[in-house]
Amino acid sequence: MNFRYRFMQFMSGRYGADTLFYVIFGFACVLAFLNIFLHFWALQLIVYALCFYGLFRYLSRNTYARAAENRRFNEILNKVKRDSEIARQRKADAYHVYRKCPKCRAVLKLPRRVGKHKTVCPKCSHEFSVRVRK
Repeated sequence: MNFRYRFMQFMSGRYGADTLFYVIFGFACVLAFLNIFLHFWALQLIVYALCFYGLFRYLSRNTYARAAENRRFNEILNKVKRDSEIARQRKADAYHVYRKCPKCRAVLKLPRRVGKHKTVCPKCSHEFSVRVRK
């Protein structure tokens, strides 16, 4: 039997690689590269622990638990991506300023007029002042 067939038999029923696996090993590689210059033994232990955990997930037969871990990680990753995209769009918007209502925490999109203005939250009808610079 060739190696490929034996490897396929060995991996049958195991979880394999997913997004979290690649992130864990990528982070371990970055830390290992940093440790080349830092020579810090605790950092090397962290690299070993990350590699061990990544291999444990890769070879695990509990596919339901590994899929749940990956699903939670992807939810967090997508939220971070979404928030950074919103922040990038807000920064690029030169005609509006974004403020949160102090009462209900709703985000308001206000016109960019320099000075101190009073505004009313459309969600909770709370009136508050907003100071806009530049």
